[in-house]
Amino acid sequence: MQTTSLRLAALGVAITLMSSSPLRAVAPPSPPDLTQNNTVDRKLTYNLGATGLRGWIYTKAANFFESQQGRTTTASRQILVTHVGDKSPAEGVMRVNDVILGTGGQLFTDDARKSIALAIQEAEKTDNGGLLKLTRWRAGTTEEVQLKLRVMGTYSATAPYNCPKSKLIFDDACRVLAKEPLRENWCGAVNGLAMLATGNPDYLPRVRELARKLGPPTLKLELKDGMVVWDWGYRNVFLCEYYLLTGDKEVLHAINEYTISLAKGQSMYGTFGHGISMRTPDGQLHGSIPPYGPVNAAGLVGNLAIVMGKKCGVQDPEIDPAIERASKFFGYFVDKGAIPYGEHMPWANHDNNGKNAMAAMLFAVQGNRIRETRYFAKMLTASYRNREYGHTGQGFSYLWGALGANTGGPDATAAFFKEASWHFDLVRRCDGSFTYDGGEQYGPGKTDDNTYYGKSSYDGLSPAASYVLTYSLPLKKLCLTGKDANEACWLSKKDVAEAVASGRFDLDRKTKSTDELMAALGDWSPVASSWAAEELGQRSNSKELVPQLIAMAEGTDARKRQGAAEALGYINSAEALPVLVRLLTHQDRWLRVKAANALKNMGDTAKPVVPDMLKAVVVTAEPLQPVVWDDPIQLTHGELAAALFKGLLRISITGVDRQLLYPAMGAISRNADGMARMYLRSTFEKLLTLEDVQALAPDILAAVKTRCPADTMFGNEIRMGGLKALAKYHFKEGIEAGVIFAKTQGGHGSQKRTGEIMKEIVSYGSATREAVPGLRELIVFFNDQCNAGGFPKGPLNQTRLDSVEHAILAIEAAQDQPELRSIVPVQPKSRSNN
Repeated sequence: MQTTSLRLAALGVAITLMSSSPLRAVAPPSPPDLTQNNTVDRKLTYNLGATGLRGWIYTKAANFFESQQGRTTTASRQILVTHVGDKSPAEGVMRVNDVILGTGGQLFTDDARKSIALAIQEAEKTDNGGLLKLTRWRAGTTEEVQLKLRVMGTYSATAPYNCPKSKLIFDDACRVLAKEPLRENWCGAVNGLAMLATGNPDYLPRVRELARKLGPPTLKLELKDGMVVWDWGYRNVFLCEYYLLTGDKEVLHAINEYTISLAKGQSMYGTFGHGISMRTPDGQLHGSIPPYGPVNAAGLVGNLAIVMGKKCGVQDPEIDPAIERASKFFGYFVDKGAIPYGEHMPWANHDNNGKNAMAAMLFAVQGNRIRETRYFAKMLTASYRNREYGHTGQGFSYLWGALGANTGGPDATAAFFKEASWHFDLVRRCDGSFTYDGGEQYGPGKTDDNTYYGKSSYDGLSPAASYVLTYSLPLKKLCLTGKDANEACWLSKKDVAEAVASGRFDLDRKTKSTDELMAALGDWSPVASSWAAEELGQRSNSKELVPQLIAMAEGTDARKRQGAAEALGYINSAEALPVLVRLLTHQDRWLRVKAANALKNMGDTAKPVVPDMLKAVVVTAEPLQPVVWDDPIQLTHGELAAALFKGLLRISITGVDRQLLYPAMGAISRNADGMARMYLRSTFEKLLTLEDVQALAPDILAAVKTRCPADTMFGNEIRMGGLKALAKYHFKEGIEAGVIFAKTQGGHGSQKRTGEIMKEIVSYGSATREAVPGLRELIVFFNDQCNAGGFPKGPLNQTRLDSVEHAILAIEAAQDQPELRSIVPVQPKSRSNN
């Protein structure tokens, strides 16, 4: 697994792209002619189905969004053979450095990877006898050759249900799974789930042994720092499924411990990070997630584990409130998009590395969350092109994808399976095993790394386990695979057809008429609606549509209102400004977000309405009370903050009415979301005059001293900008605030950030001597933090320590100090104490 700093950097890039205007498609570079030059990175290869081959395939998406749609190899027309398996169908026919130019006597005219997958499916049909015809180039000679694959038959229309081919694949994968060790970690718990899902009684002794190791009767968990949520969540889901299937009471104590500990460790929003939440300032449970911040890929499974524990009979006052918090938070994304990485705007595709699938399961297992289950199941059904993208790789998409679609019933599963079956057959090998091809962002996998989060075939998330779970769906042995499912959550055939159509709309939109695109603004899928809006903005007659879109934006159909507002932003006509301003305070909260996003997309065209945007920030501000919020993070503010302070006012605030500017900046500085607050950093740091800082000082000071409750990953940005503003004009309160700020630096990048903080403190010269005792305490705190396992020992911590020690020396040697200013007290405002 990549280092956390690289993961954070990659995530930051992804979120920045997702929160800005979609990138216009550009023609990618031409792929190389592999018959002329085969100098490529041979660690980055793809499995080529049951042929026994791996190959290098040109990988390049035109933009970030195409990568999420699985179109990374679209431009490829050749495959360089990099590996030939012993005793495989390809042995004796193919060699390393051969180039596959086509199949069935035809050169590739489309994506070579998908084309060979479809050719393999065709060859494996009974009528074709397993014969796969390849056009092979070798050392200057091109000829037709053929491989003899095992005859597998054809997927039925209901696959994996009632499908002989699926059954053959399932049986082979089970034999592979049975040979894999059951490790005593969360990845081993996934293997255990897969073995349970098979319904094979021969596996039960091994599964029982694993369950009793993962769930000992003497288990006593502690709420402490660390990446415990991954482990607790997957372990408990496995133990609960095991108990519900076997009734083995020996694991009940552990289920009780995991369930209650997770419920107690949940944040105020119902989220988790890699670990549990912090305590609130008064020592209560359910504070914020500490930086790195919330990680929904872990948290959704942690929340599912709480629901599963309740199904096993666990009782505690913490459980029902935890389920309600999680259901409210993740349910908020219904009709808005995909579950994001953390506590911010939804992801603008039909899935995001399996998180919609996890959400579908979270709601389906509750049984009574029909609306939420149907939405996320429908999104999963439409996500067949989103399987190959994910932060750190797409392994969770493979694990959870089909399970999530299955919450929508067999028709939804069959539709998802049909559209994704080419990929299922591409990652299946001739020995019945599966490979994981994928890496950080959208890179293909490594030849020697066929697991997710592992370095060997038995050290990570097993591909065999993931696909056994997929092909076991017809057996319905587990809650995860459809046992006791509420059929009221199942999608109708109409729903399924709509989902499939929406899943391909990103390409289909190019052939749609203007009227069809206008109708699609009201699509059930917020993703397809956004694609329609973007396409309308690119049409030559787009300006003519503005009056119609304005009327639609203030109409009665909520989806069309939202889609029309988004389209107006892409069309970028000043004529739309009045309606977009009105919509910023509309009772439809998601319409507010769409209007703010539209103004952000319009750039300088929106300059005339800056005063109205500032007013809207203040009008829509609310106290930080997440328990009663309908909009848990006030997403409109984040979009307006980006539009104003990352966009229109990024260079200068000269001439902006301070009676509007100051209240708006104060409201954003108190927003729950660290990402919304983040957009003020540059303004605080570079653009504020002394008069501005004097007026805003109470809000700036509060922003430096108090962490944001949501999306803490981004919370340090406003704090650093605020500290620099206070230090620039020598407000004495900045000294204490800087020490408080430094004491919270235990996360990513803190070694560098601590040095920045010390530089600002030192700038106060001898006036900072009063802070030296606090800085010495900070050294002790950093060392204690390392000893407790909250921060890595070694060079990273030493960098933090060095920066503090150097600051103390500089302060003690200082002879002068600047003239200090003091913040004028004001009436306290409602803000988080977190």
